[in-house]
Amino acid sequence: MWVAGILAGRSWFLVFACAVVLAGAEIEGVVLENLSGRPLARTRISLEIIQGGGASQHASLLSDSQGRFVFRSLAAGAYLLSARRAGYLTARYGQRRWDGAGAPIVLDGDAHYFAEIRLQRLGVIAGHVLDENQVGLPGYAVYALQGAERPLRVAATAITDDRGAFRLVGLEPGAYYVRTGPKQLEDGRGLLPTFYGQTTAVAQARLVAAELDRETGGIDIEPLPGRLVRLAGRVVGDLASVTLFSEMGQRELQVGLDGRFQFEELAPGPYQLLAVSSHRPLRAAWQRVNLGEAGAEVTLELARLPELRVRCEAKDGQPVEPSRITVFLRRNEPPGSEPIRLEGGQSAALIPGEYEAVALATPEYYIAGVRVPQRGSAPARLQALPGDSIELTVVVGSRPAGISGTILDAEDHPVAGATVFLRPADPYLDVLLEGGRSVRSDQHGRYRFDGLPPGRYRLLASFEIARPRERDWDLPGVGWLTLEEGSRATLDLKLIGGL
Repeated sequence: MWVAGILAGRSWFLVFACAVVLAGAEIEGVVLENLSGRPLARTRISLEIIQGGGASQHASLLSDSQGRFVFRSLAAGAYLLSARRAGYLTARYGQRRWDGAGAPIVLDGDAHYFAEIRLQRLGVIAGHVLDENQVGLPGYAVYALQGAERPLRVAATAITDDRGAFRLVGLEPGAYYVRTGPKQLEDGRGLLPTFYGQTTAVAQARLVAAELDRETGGIDIEPLPGRLVRLAGRVVGDLASVTLFSEMGQRELQVGLDGRFQFEELAPGPYQLLAVSSHRPLRAAWQRVNLGEAGAEVTLELARLPELRVRCEAKDGQPVEPSRITVFLRRNEPPGSEPIRLEGGQSAALIPGEYEAVALATPEYYIAGVRVPQRGSAPARLQALPGDSIELTVVVGSRPAGISGTILDAEDHPVAGATVFLRPADPYLDVLLEGGRSVRSDQHGRYRFDGLPPGRYRLLASFEIARPRERDWDLPGVGWLTLEEGSRATLDLKLIGGL
């Protein structure tokens, strides 16, 4: 009985101890609409834990009907909290700018933290499409195009209602061009794509500002009259789908047995045509067309898909294990494809177009170069035409460099969870590293970059910056250093923008 009593007591103690451990830390909070202060039900709340220089998903849930949420039984550490809901800008807890990276919540083992998150509605641009008598035109396509990008890319699309009114929704803060689509009227007159500012030329167009929690109104456009044309042609070689690409998106149709196709109501300007066969093995044709006022007639002859093979070589002539190299191919023109992943030594058939290649290596190597045997091609960029056989060579070095250090606040205390950005000063390396890299400082404020080519680099750390702009690299607190091949450098960084 005495022994049993001791065992029972120990069992009770173990159960109690486990309950204490399982209780852990908690993060609870509420998500509110920024302008009204009303709770936002069914908002997706995500919690990430910072570890190993990055952030990984820990848990995700929906807020309740009162906008409340709680994460229980959390281990000690640094966490990132975010909230996402349709029609609102994703909010990262602790961010000071709308595009800021957010600040971590650092928890002890039994901490309880309360977080209030306020969501801002995405911007809206509203107006009317009007005829020559200032009467609204219904069923008219209107586009918001990002003003800072070339070529122009569609950010939002709307169709005018019965009064000619439109609302372009879901816009991040920034400057946009607003442009109508082409349209053939009932009397046969054509209306050209027209920018806000009453012009068909982007150089004379007026930019429109979109802001969070605000609707920018009064953007009225009277489309300019002009001749609309057609682009017709024939596909030779098989039944196929034909896709027409332009600045305002894409249109697709299936070709009949006679191979004929026709796109109507087009404004003069640049277009791309992509034809892909309906049967395997797939064949394709790709052609750029600059439409004039007379339209155009083209022939698309299907040919075998271009093939690309990834070859690996070392700077010093030593053998390279191909599986240590991974290449991602992204098609830029025509736009719209998912990235293709290849390991060293592998081959793939590509849809014709212009591609950008990004090469990655395991930590014992660094990427020294990417070569494509095409005259005039930029590093890591290639054109894949029907019938081509392309060898993409990834050159690696076996003595990678690295950088490590600690992120410090104004009082020289380590800062956990800060985003650390690295960018090469050399334009060639900038292309190879796709504009640089980023990591998060760990719970002790330490960061680490491995697998770097030799060269000169800039680094900055901040909670306010999610994607550094050019002017951010001139801020006080940006660090510079030069890496030799195989070297390991230490650089402590001051946090830019504070906590």
